[in-house]
Amino acid sequence: MQNANGFCVDIRERDLECYIRFWVYSNGVGNFPDWSIIIVRSNFKKNQEENLKDLARFFKEYMPRYGYKYLCTEGDEYGYYQTLGLRFVRKDLFGHNYALALKDLNV
Repeated sequence: MQNANGFCVDIRERDLECYIRFWVYSNGVGNFPDWSIIIVRSNFKKNQEENLKDLARFFKEYMPRYGYKYLCTEGDEYGYYQTLGLRFVRKDLFGHNYALALKDLNV
């Protein structure tokens, strides 16, 4: 799905349920920086932590080619930020938001 800010990807396939936003311009929503990849949901049936790190490594390697600079989580009730070492940016009614520059990601 595409919108004025970028696009969203919703994957529901066998061992993976994933919803990710690729935002070009955040307009300050959720205190996310521009050019952010926002993991809203990423549930792997097996090896959750290792597969999440693999996904983050993929983003770190390839997404800067398309201008993306940050990896974020939104309403992070799953604790993705702990696995990926993201930093707190905002608390709201829907949970906590975290972000980190892709270049600073240590996975």
